[in-house]
Amino acid sequence: MGKNSVIKTLGKRIGNVVLHNLLIKHTNRPESINHLQNEEITYRDAAIKDAKKYNWNEEDKQAIKTQSIEFIKDKKDKKYPDIHFLTNEAEKLVEEEIANLKL
Repeated sequence: MGKNSVIKTLGKRIGNVVLHNLLIKHTNRPESINHLQNEEITYRDAAIKDAKKYNWNEEDKQAIKTQSIEFIKDKKDKKYPDIHFLTNEAEKLVEEEIANLKL
């Protein structure tokens, strides 16, 4: 895979990590928390592997952030319309996740 393809994939993986984190915090279904936590871990492990494939400059990091936030908004609107959280909360978590991955 080329770097641009990995940026898209990594953006989706980070988006999934953050989305699952937000779902855990804001879910109306406490019985789903364990499943959501396990999926969050799986997506994070995959993101870690993808993050190690390239050296990332600031432009790449911004593209990953944008991709992640777009993914979160789209997925939330389509699959989780009953869950409510602020966009800036998602943006902050995306930035933290990118920092944790040491991109």
